[in-house]
Amino acid sequence: MRVLAFDTSLGGGSVALVAGGVCLARADEDRPRALVERLLPMIEQVLAEAGLRYADLDLIATTVGPGTFAGLRIGVAVARGLGVATGVKVAGVTSLEALAHAAIGMAPEGGAVVAAIDGRRGQLYVQSFRAGAMLEPVSDPAAVDLGDLAAYLPRGRGVVVGSGAAVAASAAPGLLPLPGYDIIDAVHVAAIAASRRPPSAPPRPLYLRAPDAKLPGGLLPGGLVPA
Repeated sequence: MRVLAFDTSLGGGSVALVAGGVCLARADEDRPRALVERLLPMIEQVLAEAGLRYADLDLIATTVGPGTFAGLRIGVAVARGLGVATGVKVAGVTSLEALAHAAIGMAPEGGAVVAAIDGRRGQLYVQSFRAGAMLEPVSDPAAVDLGDLAAYLPRGRGVVVGSGAAVAASAAPGLLPLPGYDIIDAVHVAAIAASRRPPSAPPRPLYLRAPDAKLPGGLLPGGLVPA
């Protein structure tokens, strides 16, 4: 399966073209303000490097959140637009499972892999998984207050990744924080999407809470109504 995957959810950007589990080409951008202009050129770049066209793709995948409001809008809008223009199916993968997927081999046998993203405002975005050949979710993505972490996190041995790893580990002694696992690699987005059934509907952003900025009347930027 040929999968074009990208992530723009946490500030930076990652694009990868994966076929049969092998990354054929990739591009990365660490400037959040550049993503609006750079994402499509990055996609064109990896297609050219892989020698493929949109018509050769079997699936397009993007992270849907949680993450920055602007980053999620960029990624999901581009993915959905490409799906409409090319007729290729579009899949959504949560940012938390993409982070956790990179650490499958680092967890003790039968242990947990926890992804924790700094959600600011005294919260972490958290999801727990059981490690195996693939990740098995044992909780839903949630915005958890720091004071409630101990009750929400799994007991026993495991690893925790993401920008909130150190904070989560301090609330659950059995979890080992893994440094260097706080950036999403689009290769893992592709692997997760390829392991699932083809999506029946286009992805939507996953907002675990309303964004900080609101317009008069309760509207979100862009005229959206909070979910």
